[in-house]
Amino acid sequence: MVAPKKRGKLIWATGIPGCGGKRHLKEWQQYCESQGKKVKIYHIGELMFSWILGNVGTEIRGETVLNMPQAYLDLARMAVLGEIHHSLDQDLEKNDAVLIRSHTVFYWRGCFSPAYNERYLCGLEYTPNMFVTFIDAAVDILKVLNKRDQWRDQDLSEKDLWLWQNIEVDNTRRYLHLFAPEKNRKFFVVPVRQPAETLYCLLFEPWRPIIYAQMPISHVEPHELEKVNEFIRRLWKYCVVFDPLTIETGTADHAGGDEARIRHCQTAHRDLEWFIPQCDIALAYWVKVVCSPGVVDETAEASQRGKEAWVIFPGDYSPFIQYRAKPHRIFSTSEEALEFLEKDYMLPIYEKWGIKK
Repeated sequence: MVAPKKRGKLIWATGIPGCGGKRHLKEWQQYCESQGKKVKIYHIGELMFSWILGNVGTEIRGETVLNMPQAYLDLARMAVLGEIHHSLDQDLEKNDAVLIRSHTVFYWRGCFSPAYNERYLCGLEYTPNMFVTFIDAAVDILKVLNKRDQWRDQDLSEKDLWLWQNIEVDNTRRYLHLFAPEKNRKFFVVPVRQPAETLYCLLFEPWRPIIYAQMPISHVEPHELEKVNEFIRRLWKYCVVFDPLTIETGTADHAGGDEARIRHCQTAHRDLEWFIPQCDIALAYWVKVVCSPGVVDETAEASQRGKEAWVIFPGDYSPFIQYRAKPHRIFSTSEEALEFLEKDYMLPIYEKWGIKK
């Protein structure tokens, strides 16, 4: 009997320049190898430079490549994608995963310009199993880009980068429907400071529940946040955890009026529109009773989106908490929540997926 051919998974990853996606993918690749998984990564931008040099005989400088006519850039991208497509079948047989990393849009000379011809993307034979956009705080991206010759003179602002990153996420989500409108493909927004095992678990261990960790941040002490961090570390034994502390928008107290408003709005937009929709469970850990409109709003949003709302709340709680979370999903301590997760919630999942624990 002939063994079936190995078939790896295909991932399409995006993220704006300077977000740290390339560095994160290097860490992810190393983590995959430590777990016995072989992965291959294609960086479209780097391959474009090689293609232009090899086929046109012209060496393009990175600082000025985006000054080239859009049609020339489209041609180079299409050629590189064609070469990847030609070897993809063999790549997927030899690897557990193949990841194609690209950008969807550039902000250059004060204008947004597309980085891909969507018509060509629709013609690709292979549908990615997963789409990912890597993100980081705009203030940190700005520091990175201002150190690069290509971007230093573009006079980018923090607001420019927030908008650019939002468009990158929206474009990638649209690619999901362009590639596979009728198939159940996954899309995740991943902060680059998330652990490298995040993407590994999402791809190779899909049985793990996905948790969005909620907690009051503005009015708690560092030692209290450390309790939350320790709880999150323990959750990773069972789940994938998206932690908002892995991407901070910046301290609004030290920003001007408009800048502070942008950071506040970006925080809310990220948590409500990106993190909660991609989770199975929104878990609110009230490490102490303080005023936190963000946690309250997130719990309501998760409940209304059909997600499971779990709450850890010390002492007596408001009727509104029970309105959003089922009684047996409301806990007094983190230990109580972990015990329920291990002894009750995970057992049916292990049985369904045939996992021995």
